[in-house]
Amino acid sequence: MKKLLFALPLLLLFACNQGPTVKIKGSIKKGDGITLYLDKLHVASAETIDSVKLDKDGEFRFKTKTTEPGFYLLRLSNGKLITLLANPEEEIEVNSISTHMNRAYIVSGSAGSALVKDLNDKLKETKDSITVIRKQLEEKKSDLNYSSISQNLLANYVEVIQDQREFSTNFIMKNATSLSSYLALYQKIDKNIYTLNENSDIKFVKIVASSMRALYPEHEYTKAVLANLADMQKNLANLKLKNLIKEQGSNYPNLSLKNTKGKEVNLNSFHGKLIVLSFWASQNPASRKQNSTLKKIHAKYKNKGLEIYQVSVDTDEKLWKEAIEKDGLKWTNVCDPTNGSSIALSNFNVKQIPANYIISKKGDFVGKNLYGLALEEKIAEYIK
Repeated sequence: MKKLLFALPLLLLFACNQGPTVKIKGSIKKGDGITLYLDKLHVASAETIDSVKLDKDGEFRFKTKTTEPGFYLLRLSNGKLITLLANPEEEIEVNSISTHMNRAYIVSGSAGSALVKDLNDKLKETKDSITVIRKQLEEKKSDLNYSSISQNLLANYVEVIQDQREFSTNFIMKNATSLSSYLALYQKIDKNIYTLNENSDIKFVKIVASSMRALYPEHEYTKAVLANLADMQKNLANLKLKNLIKEQGSNYPNLSLKNTKGKEVNLNSFHGKLIVLSFWASQNPASRKQNSTLKKIHAKYKNKGLEIYQVSVDTDEKLWKEAIEKDGLKWTNVCDPTNGSSIALSNFNVKQIPANYIISKKGDFVGKNLYGLALEEKIAEYIK
C-alpha cells in the first residue's frame, strides 16, 4: 500500500506535464544536409520552436504542445517553406522535395492544413498567370498590333484578378469557422494588391471576426482581426463623414489613382459636376481618336461644370505621359502602371478600350460608351 501511495503523486505530476500536442512528421526528399525548422506563426512574428538536420532519407518528426489551432511553418534553410494550420491532437504528415517544397507537397491528417494548401495553390496559380501576362505585355511592345494585343491581355488580367477574388470570397463563406479563413482575408497577389481590397469587403472581415470571436475568444488572431475590423469601421466612418456632401446621391464606386505628378486624385472629388469617366490606352489608335473628340468637348463645356477623369490602362508610364503631352490633354489623367489600372477596370466592368461613362451631377450613370456626336449630345443634355 505504501508503494501505491508513493507512486500516486508521481503519476499526478506526470499527468500535469501532459497536454494537447501536435505531431508533425514526414519526409523532404533531396534534403540531405539541409536544416528543417518548425516555426510557430504569431500575428506579427515567427517563433522557431524546433529544428532538425535532414539526412539522405529526409525524414523528420516534430512534436509541440498547443491548446488551440495555430499556423506553423515548415521552413528549410534554403528558403522554401510550407504553411500548416494545426489543431490540438492532430498527427500531420507532410511529404515533399526540397527543391520545390513551397510549390508542391502532400499533406494529410489535418483538415486545416489541407484548406491552407487550397488557398496557397490557388494564389500561386493566380500569380503565375499574372507573371505570364505581364511578360507578354513587355515582349509585345514593339509589335505593330500592340494596341489590340494589350487590350486582350489586360482583359485577361482583369479576369484572373476577378477569378481570384471570387475564389477567396467563396472560400470564406464556406470555411468561416476555420482559422484558414483568416489567411484568406489577408492574402496578397503582390506587395501592393490584396486579393480582397474593396471597402465593401469589410463584410467578409465581419464574418471571420464574428466566427473567431465565438470559437476562439482569446486567440491572438481573433484579437488581431477584431482590431483590424475596428480600424476599418473607423476609417470608413471618417471617410463617410469627410465626403458626406460629395457622396450624397452617388451611385458609382470611387476611384483613387495617381496623376502624372504622382498625386492621388479621387473620382469622388468631382461629385456635383458632370463627369466623363474615360478609359484609354496610349498605344490604342481608337483611344487617341477619342482624345480628339474629348478635347473639343472639354474646351466647349469646361466652364459649365464638365470634368473629365481619364484612366489609362498603360503599363508603361513613359508612353502614357508622352501621349498626354502629344495630344495636349488638360484634364485629370490617372494611371496605375504596375497593373494597368486593373482594379479600376474591374470596378467599372470595362471590357473594351476606349470606354466611357457619363455621370450626372447627382451621381447617376446617364450614359455609357458614347462616342463622337452621341457623346457631345448627351453632355449637352445634362450640362444645363
